[in-house]
Amino acid sequence: MRDIAFFTGSLLVIGLSLAVVPYPMTWRLGAGALLLLVWGYGLGRAARGALRPGSPVRLLPGHALLLLALGLVGAQTGFWAWTLVPALTVDLDLARRRSHAVAVYAILWFDLFALLHHVVARGRDLTGPALALWSVAVALVAVVYVASGARRIWRTENKGVVLRWTIPKRPNP
Repeated sequence: MRDIAFFTGSLLVIGLSLAVVPYPMTWRLGAGALLLLVWGYGLGRAARGALRPGSPVRLLPGHALLLLALGLVGAQTGFWAWTLVPALTVDLDLARRRSHAVAVYAILWFDLFALLHHVVARGRDLTGPALALWSVAVALVAVVYVASGARRIWRTENKGVVLRWTIPKRPNP
């Protein structure tokens, strides 16, 4: 039941974000297609009972809201960096090898932190020392967060437990 509410709410957030974001129509259609592909993928996984509570696909409404924030502050370069987010989300959800999962996790979260940095810097019109302080703060938090998550993924696999969001591996005969 929670999955139905989640995917219905996600679809509403996607629609609202795409309706309000001030990007050109072709960009909105492309972003909408990416978001709907992730939405359909997540819906398919949920229907099979394979969508775990910790799945990165559950971050879908946040991806749509980040797109909206980028558009509202006029970050056109941020749009192109954002286009990686839906694909990396699905890739991380499908990752089985821990080395692949750690690499995709790091790329995805560094991209998200960079986009958040861009939204705040553009939205607040930061320049000079304020921009430098904001940049250092975001970089420090991003490095600690990504290192912590990468360590968690790496250690989880070392203990013989599969990643929370992936399909369990078959044991070797």
